[in-house]
Amino acid sequence: MATLASTYNTRRLSSRAVTWEVEQPVRERDAADGESSKRPRSEASARPVRLPAKPTDYRPALYRSLSILNRGINWTCRTVAGLFLFAFALQFPHPEKWDGTWAVLQVHSWTDPILGTVASWVGTEWGHPTSTSFLPLGLVLLVGIVKISMTAGLAPALRALRPAANRTKKSGAVEMAVDEAGMAAPVDSERSREQLLKRYREIEGALKSVERKRCSFLSIDIAGSTKMKENEQAMAIDVTFQAYMNMLDDIFQRYGAWKSAWTPDGVMVCFLHVDVAVAAAQSVLRRLRQFNRTENLLKSRISVRCGLDVGELSIFEDTKLEKIAHPALDVTGQMQKHACLDTLWLSAKVYEHLDDKAGFKPAAKEVDGLQAYEWSARLSPPEREPLVLPPPKAKGTRDSEATWA
Repeated sequence: MATLASTYNTRRLSSRAVTWEVEQPVRERDAADGESSKRPRSEASARPVRLPAKPTDYRPALYRSLSILNRGINWTCRTVAGLFLFAFALQFPHPEKWDGTWAVLQVHSWTDPILGTVASWVGTEWGHPTSTSFLPLGLVLLVGIVKISMTAGLAPALRALRPAANRTKKSGAVEMAVDEAGMAAPVDSERSREQLLKRYREIEGALKSVERKRCSFLSIDIAGSTKMKENEQAMAIDVTFQAYMNMLDDIFQRYGAWKSAWTPDGVMVCFLHVDVAVAAAQSVLRRLRQFNRTENLLKSRISVRCGLDVGELSIFEDTKLEKIAHPALDVTGQMQKHACLDTLWLSAKVYEHLDDKAGFKPAAKEVDGLQAYEWSARLSPPEREPLVLPPPKAKGTRDSEATWA
């Protein structure tokens, strides 16, 4: 019995020991978790968080490498071609002192072995003092073909990789994407929205402060020009239309036209005074009758339609007339399109502000809801002297004329 008791006690102690060895790490872990739960929340949140690493973009580096390779090919081919051209030029008479210079000796040392080898391949001779070989020119052509082929092979890869090289720039204070043109892209943040609105207000204020000019637009177009050129000699067409354009240029210069934009058979002209624009159109219609009698080499006479309108817009010295989009130009074009042959049409709004209304009468129809007035050289008094432009006004003075609607 004593033996059994001692054996039982031994097993019980060993089982307790095993249990203690297993439970001890668990108790230590629980104690550690309890202490971490008692720590301040800020300390727990201060632990660094490991984010997944972003994949590395090798496209910019590859683009730079291909660009360097492309430039290296270009400069290498140009240098080799230049050496062969120099070697070809040295075959012709030149000062003897050149032969002893370092540059000439280097060119010979670089090109003569290559030219000699190629000459042996094609069965010719290079370096003979009494003959001129065109072998260097052939090698120059070959180098050019190699350059074009290699750069053409790299071009698709460079085009595909180029957008990746233009990375989006971000400012530290405001998250605002900036593109190549320097314009701000929309960003989902209130602060960037406020800055964009501020920029918009500044731009809007600057555009409103731009001085606006009252411009008179005159459109003149030849009626039926395509049919007029049928069965005509090319020389007669060229001479007649050139003389017609010269006549219009002379009139526009006399009346001080500011801008003009030509089409094959028409022109749009900008004047700064409506009465001057009307006088210029009337002069064109008057002189056209004499032009058809004396300078027109075609079988049919030249007839034109003229339209005119006025508008206030922001226009500058370097503004191109064909780039302007303004309702006044649309009305001018419509007036010219609906006008009768050899007449000038303008709206009642323009007619009311003319200083000289002689010869105008209401047209037979309206244009875009506007009452049109027409002027014809057949029913008008003879041409007067060109109008004299008024002197420029001092800066800051206001126009005394009525404001156009």
